[in-house]
Amino acid sequence: MYKVIDGPWAKEKWHVSLYNFVPEVRKQLGFADSIIISDCTLRDGEQQPGIVYSPEDKLKLALALDELGIHEIEVGMPSVSQGEQRAIKAIRKAGLKAKIRALCLATNADVDLALECGAEVVVVSLPSGYLQIAYKLQWPEEKMIETAIKVTKYAHERGLYVVFSPMDTTRSDPDFLERYLKAVVSEGGVDRVRLTDTTGAATPLAIKYLIRKMADLTHLPIEVHTHDDFGMATANILAGLEAGAAVASTSFNGMGERAGNGATEEVALALHVLYGIDLGIKLDRLYQTSLLFQEISGIKMQKHKAVGGETALCQEAGAVVDGWLKNPFTAEPYLPELVGQKTTIIMSKWSGKSSVAWKLKQLKIDANAEQIAEITTRLKEQSEKKKSHLSDEELLAICKEIL
Repeated sequence: MYKVIDGPWAKEKWHVSLYNFVPEVRKQLGFADSIIISDCTLRDGEQQPGIVYSPEDKLKLALALDELGIHEIEVGMPSVSQGEQRAIKAIRKAGLKAKIRALCLATNADVDLALECGAEVVVVSLPSGYLQIAYKLQWPEEKMIETAIKVTKYAHERGLYVVFSPMDTTRSDPDFLERYLKAVVSEGGVDRVRLTDTTGAATPLAIKYLIRKMADLTHLPIEVHTHDDFGMATANILAGLEAGAAVASTSFNGMGERAGNGATEEVALALHVLYGIDLGIKLDRLYQTSLLFQEISGIKMQKHKAVGGETALCQEAGAVVDGWLKNPFTAEPYLPELVGQKTTIIMSKWSGKSSVAWKLKQLKIDANAEQIAEITTRLKEQSEKKKSHLSDEELLAICKEIL
């Protein structure tokens, strides 16, 4: 009998790759002593085309994030509208355990609005990317530096925790970025610096390099915020954390501008299961929270989306189901209940006799081996005609004819 290898990769509710835990891999990880998630679905997530939240929506979603155990919630940008201000005030008044933060442009007026709304944390956003500076702001570099110093200092003096976000960090001139960060940190009022991959234009290795560089330059906690234009936002968040970033700026369901952001549920689950880092997030509420965001935003996830997709933990192929029936981990890396999901097995042309036998048992239908074989054949034929899987009702109709 071939042995099953046990270790920290194999727990009651998951069984992942042992290679995540070999010394040669682990020694490359440089995680911060403490990591938090700063969820920005109520701000960047709302900037996804077609989404507009009411103040009531934002409050309901913020309460759900807080119940989940999210540490910090970026609830909006006060200068956007009066409705945005009402939403931030209502969330702050709700007495959440999570820190409440707001995004500000680099103006004292924006900081004042954030203060008036009750924000505890502000993100002061001002570009560092050369394209943003050359074409959007058209400012001299010295004006960029002076403005960032002035506004971060202003916010800090008013008792706010200040996150400085040099927007488009991954497309910044290295020399300017170094001067920029050193000056703002030494002369302004900054508690944390955010690496912002504004257009999702960097690779995981580039993110790691920049996180280490920014930490060396500032000696402050570094936050990592990524976009998914190349489908690497979650991987880039994890790469940033591996390099020592202390804060993951993520968005539920990966919602956000253009292709979206690193997904909160993916990052939280990956840290817990693949790296063995418990952030105190209630993983069994991830799917429920994902569904709530889908309902209120009106944006349905693709069915196979990790964690929050309707069929993310669905089994179909007969050979796969045969193994799953003997041990679920032959077919999936974690049990669906870990994230509040359920395993489903669908009936289609890919189904085998063992799948059909299992399904009939669930439906409380008795059938012998010969009947199961005939049902399986009919199932495959009908599935090919339909060009889809069959519902329980359609399978029952086949059973009624044969049995």
